Amino acid sequence: MAALRCVVVTPEKTELDREADYISLPMDDGELGVLKGRAPMIGRLGFGTLRLQTAAGPERYYVDGGFAQVEDNVVNVLTGRLIPVDLIDSDKARDELNDARALPSSKQEEMAAKLVAIRKARGKLRASS
Repeated sequence: MAALRCVVVTPEKTELDREADYISLPMDDGELGVLKGRAPMIGRLGFGTLRLQTAAGPERYYVDGGFAQVEDNVVNVLTGRLIPVDLIDSDKARDELNDARALPSSKQEEMAAKLVAIRKARGKLRASS
């Protein structure tokens, strides 16, 4: 039996429930590696790649922000979206980044939305490569 359990929940459903030996989370301020016995924590996720090392091999998913909780060798991820990286079209992700860069930013609210759109698109593009 693997050392960790990773559960990913989106607003629609539980997207993933896997056992893993190692989990790497794309946190808002950098990457966080989780092994068995990790101290409990809660943190904000960034837009990037969730990596799992399972008995069947590595798995990678794009995570669309959210929160992560680690407790008792269970990693709970709450996110808006989870996409297997194999399903991300890097050309489309590049187009999304260009579209995000072209968004208006004359008002404070527009600038905030533009920055989030750019971060999401960059995360998808990184995950696809």
